[in-house]
Amino acid sequence: MFKPEILVIDDEQEVCNFFQYLLEGEKGYAVTTAVSGKEARKRFGQKKFHLALVDLKLPDADGIALLREIKKEQPDCQVIIITGYSTLKSAVEAIRLEAFDYLEKPFSALEELEQTIEKALACHISELAPGRDDELAQLARQFGIILSAASPLWHTLAICRKIGPKNINVLIQGETGTGKELLARFLHFCSARAQKPFFAVNCGALTETLLESELFGHEKGAFTGATVLRRGIFEIADGGTLFLDEIGEASPAIQVKLLRVLETGEFMRVGGEGVHKTNTRILAATNKDLNRAAQEGSFREDLFYRLDVVTLHLPPLRERPDDIPLLLDYFAARHGGDREPKVRFSPLAMELLKAYHWPGNVRELANVVTRAVALSSGDVIGAELLPERITGLPAHLAESRLLDELDLPAMLRWWGDLLLLLLQDRLAFNLQELQQALRETETRILRRLIKARREKNGCGTDRDLAAALGVSVRTLRYLEHEK
Repeated sequence: MFKPEILVIDDEQEVCNFFQYLLEGEKGYAVTTAVSGKEARKRFGQKKFHLALVDLKLPDADGIALLREIKKEQPDCQVIIITGYSTLKSAVEAIRLEAFDYLEKPFSALEELEQTIEKALACHISELAPGRDDELAQLARQFGIILSAASPLWHTLAICRKIGPKNINVLIQGETGTGKELLARFLHFCSARAQKPFFAVNCGALTETLLESELFGHEKGAFTGATVLRRGIFEIADGGTLFLDEIGEASPAIQVKLLRVLETGEFMRVGGEGVHKTNTRILAATNKDLNRAAQEGSFREDLFYRLDVVTLHLPPLRERPDDIPLLLDYFAARHGGDREPKVRFSPLAMELLKAYHWPGNVRELANVVTRAVALSSGDVIGAELLPERITGLPAHLAESRLLDELDLPAMLRWWGDLLLLLLQDRLAFNLQELQQALRETETRILRRLIKARREKNGCGTDRDLAAALGVSVRTLRYLEHEK
């Protein structure tokens, strides 16, 4: 029977006694206590723990520093930070360092405290088991976030689940097409605002005037065409979440107004004089380096720090190779309609798609699948249905125009790899026939290349041409006239 080992680190003996009574006396767990950092280090150096409850401020240690040490020494141990000196900065730092949660003393709701501890222990068990959190993966899938067991997205989603209930602003950074809005919707679902509205606005797609009206609303007659009063998103989304995509494209004037909302929760409609209140959580996203933009003066530094309470980084698709087959299956099923059997990609097509660098990330992959499914008539999508940028020569070869500019050995190795992919499942073949075909192909290619070089050089002698090609005159004549 599983009996959790729990370490309580708190300089108040009463708190240690409380947890011993609650967890050892009532729950039957094994509880070890420590009233200092020194004692705590001795304890987690002696045995393995499933959960550690760590006070943020100790006489001889900092709780965040202890969190780092515990995670280094015992990575599987879940850590809950407890404190009577709560600050947003310390809470965010604890979550960033993979603390399971952050609780404030005094504990107002005993039931909530017990539930948090039980969830942390359950999370420990699931992390020791093979694979990942299936529940989290299924939840993410509902929002179009598809990931494999080895995906770097696991850490990002785990942080989303932890900070979701916290009423803090989040900045999502990632290249175009990585799925920043999908992650924002997932984060909204993980929050206490899940039943409230979620709005998404692309700051780079609207002019300054339209964006201002969209966010803050306008009074009747505020400008030409404003024939009626219109409420803005901050008013409509009160209690919900607003996702500001491409926040780096917002004009300085819009940035000033956003800063006011974040600082005071107040705004004014365009053309209005009355002050309105809003309780809207802001999630922002950008593919720019906002920190650098703030330092260079193209983005307000004070607004950046307001938005950058927690930063989530979405990795590009090229850093998620194990996710690509799952994404292909997901998009193929979505666009394949009612086809039976389900559409799938051939082994060669799959290898080419995995090898591609995906500058447009998941959005580009989705478009490629949509095109391939539309063009296919059967249930297997072959490499011939993929765009040339994916199946063609590497870019540095494809861009060359003159024969002598090509890296011919590299090109031939590339085509050799392609041939191997085509033949990898063909286990039945005649070796002599294949060898003869390869020799004939080699002779034909070399003869064509020599002919092209001779024509380019004009009427040069065999000796000059042989020297240019790096072979003997005898070898040149043999290759040109071999039967």
